Amino acid sequence: MTNQPLSVPIGLRLTLDIEPPSGFRAELGQLINAFHAETVPFQTSRFGVRLDDAEDRLVGGLSGVMAWGWLFIDAVWVHGDLRGRGAGRALLAHAERYAAAKGCHSVWLDTFQAVRFYESVGYSVFGTLEDYPGEQTRWFLRKRLG
Repeated sequence: MTNQPLSVPIGLRLTLDIEPPSGFRAELGQLINAFHAETVPFQTSRFGVRLDDAEDRLVGGLSGVMAWGWLFIDAVWVHGDLRGRGAGRALLAHAERYAAAKGCHSVWLDTFQAVRFYESVGYSVFGTLEDYPGEQTRWFLRKRLG
């Protein structure tokens, strides 16, 4: 990295905020979505799937967002005691059925811990990032619905 000053167009100010205000990401997202809407209509729908035990405690969950005919699964978690017992499969199947019913043709996600699990339920790898995080690999997977 050099110590040369960055070139910024006249009249503009460039700042780095290590703790940006909470509204910054939302505003940036709105502007990006407006830009995309100039060429591709943008509509997004977020949903969650909960798995609760008999005492109504969260023991598994999935968070997803649908856009442009795709479901992106941004979070999946299953309590350690339930792993390997079908809870993750049930969460994915429920989310995939819901997304397909809403018009999604495919689903994608990323993981650095559970690539074999996702492959076992029909996902295929389409990309990787090595050493992310640490010495692990971050896997990007997708699956066609229907």
